[in-house]
Amino acid sequence: MSDHSISIVPKLSAYPNREAKAKEILEWLVSVDIIKPALSDCSLGQGGGYAISQGAKQVTTEPEYLPFGLVANGLEITTKRELFLAGENGMDELICPNCKQNIASQDWDFLNEWVSNISNNLTCPACNVSSDIQKFKFTPEWGFSDLGFTFWNWPSLADDFIEEFKQRLGCDIDIVHAWI
Repeated sequence: MSDHSISIVPKLSAYPNREAKAKEILEWLVSVDIIKPALSDCSLGQGGGYAISQGAKQVTTEPEYLPFGLVANGLEITTKRELFLAGENGMDELICPNCKQNIASQDWDFLNEWVSNISNNLTCPACNVSSDIQKFKFTPEWGFSDLGFTFWNWPSLADDFIEEFKQRLGCDIDIVHAWI
């Protein structure tokens, strides 16, 4: 069995006051017993994460599949600019908002400006028009932000939990499913 993750990513390349928002979300999740309050080695990221807790049963569609017995079972919070990729799910389509062309088969060097924090835009290699990266349609979904919340090895998150997360972030979000 391989590891997988679900990331909740704001549709903002630069989230305002991201450190404060990360702390606010962490405090909320701890207060409703979804995650444990102490940082531990429960994620596959480099900075550690917050282990799963009993309240997680209330926010997933299949609580019987929660990874209480796995080492990688927690929430990793990212507060640096990051591409939230679909992992082995790859990219089937990448549709330009201007020319509507699928540019997924192009050389992905056009992502470098965003990754290098030069711009929040991508320049389409088909039409040469620069547009905000958040306007491109990625299939499967990818996320682009300096704030993100990655749940390692959790089953699907409940719609009401995702909606509350979105409300607390105050913006649209991407839900990125990755297989590692």
